[in-house]
Amino acid sequence: MKMNLNTPILNQMKAHFEDLEPISLHVPGHHYNTIGHLNEIQFKYDVTEIEGMDDYHHPESIILESERKLTRNQLYESRYLVGGTTSGILSAILGVLHNHQHVDGHRIAIMRNAHKSIINAINIAKANTYILPTKISEITNEYSGVDLDQVNHDILKNVEVVVLTYPNYFGETYHIKEVIEFFQSRNIVTIIDEAHGAHFDISTSFPSSSINYGADIIVQSYHKTLPAFTMSSVMHIRKDNLYIEDVWRMYSILQSSSPSYMLMLGLEHAHQFYLDYDEMLFFHRRQELIDIFRKKGFQVSIPSDPLKLLINHQELSGFQIAELLAQHHIYTELSNEKFSLIILPLWHNGDRYPFKTLVERIKRLKIETVALERIIIKETDSLLNKNNSDGVINYRTQSDFKKWVPISESEGYFSVQPIVPYPPGIPLIMQGEEIKKTMIEGLAQYMSNGGKVHGIKEGNILVYQ
Repeated sequence: MKMNLNTPILNQMKAHFEDLEPISLHVPGHHYNTIGHLNEIQFKYDVTEIEGMDDYHHPESIILESERKLTRNQLYESRYLVGGTTSGILSAILGVLHNHQHVDGHRIAIMRNAHKSIINAINIAKANTYILPTKISEITNEYSGVDLDQVNHDILKNVEVVVLTYPNYFGETYHIKEVIEFFQSRNIVTIIDEAHGAHFDISTSFPSSSINYGADIIVQSYHKTLPAFTMSSVMHIRKDNLYIEDVWRMYSILQSSSPSYMLMLGLEHAHQFYLDYDEMLFFHRRQELIDIFRKKGFQVSIPSDPLKLLINHQELSGFQIAELLAQHHIYTELSNEKFSLIILPLWHNGDRYPFKTLVERIKRLKIETVALERIIIKETDSLLNKNNSDGVINYRTQSDFKKWVPISESEGYFSVQPIVPYPPGIPLIMQGEEIKKTMIEGLAQYMSNGGKVHGIKEGNILVYQ
């Protein structure tokens, strides 16, 4: 029986896939079910803990066996996350900090490109935070790496845990082994947000995962780059970590009491795909795609991660590049004023990815079909010097008094909310961070040249009194 229902999400999905024949250059890693073998998973497999199955929260049979095969390093325990990497990050941070007596000073250290799940965990834990001095990439002008020479060692004395983002969203890596050793030598628990690196070590041509360098806890988004369903992630914890039971207890609290077997099946498939992967076809197609873009007048920047490419053009902003590709039903991951980021599929023999169609569509691109005026943010972004210095976030209660003050008069106050130039969407001032003169100057210059900033209202900023 065909039902006539008011289903706006379904209607849009049908329009997108049936009418447009879209091509994915973005997450998730199955790229519209053209990569991997998710088509082998049938809807009737969506079951619960019936007889013959297993209990996700207390695995004893099939889930336990499957999770044991996840382990990439025998020093670690590995488990499925059905709440995405966000649930793993929350479990890791809260597990380490939970029920441990607060100390004076800053209990956790983070990088300036920390994901919002990290900030949310800090707010839940009510933890004072040290923002590490973070390096800025010369290629993307995005945060990448920790400037160990500029770390404040006095603040670091009270830090219990550090959360490192590796790689960054744009596929850029750094000397993670050196950074892990730096913090572990100071008895600081190292948590790695490796959301964008689940495919690392899939072959020797890809970067190395932090699991090879003894990090205490690693969380990976399998769904981003491997063929798994969205929300499917994995967490690895060193077996000798003092907080392992605390983290697993928090993990059980934060995961759904009705975990999806579909997500776990997808993760199991994705991990087997990872183990069996042959890179030959991937690099052949990747080079062909790079060559075609360049022949069409685009510049292609290649970060550390071969799975990602940065596409720019002398006459187009990244937004316009994305618009141009979308006119041909090719969809990229994200764009800013400089480039459009594409995430390649892990092509393999027998995949269903429409590579020939992708090539044909790129060959038909004509830049005249998008507005050719340069977006003003392209010019103003260079005027906004990213804040790569260290800083502190002191926990504040919701009852603390707040007020709006002009940006020009905000030096020395603590910001109630993050101040985010957009694009690129990375906070210049974090929630709870002290506002410095250099930040004020950068914001004023950026906005005077047309740049947009989230968190600013009519030239004022909300601060704690």
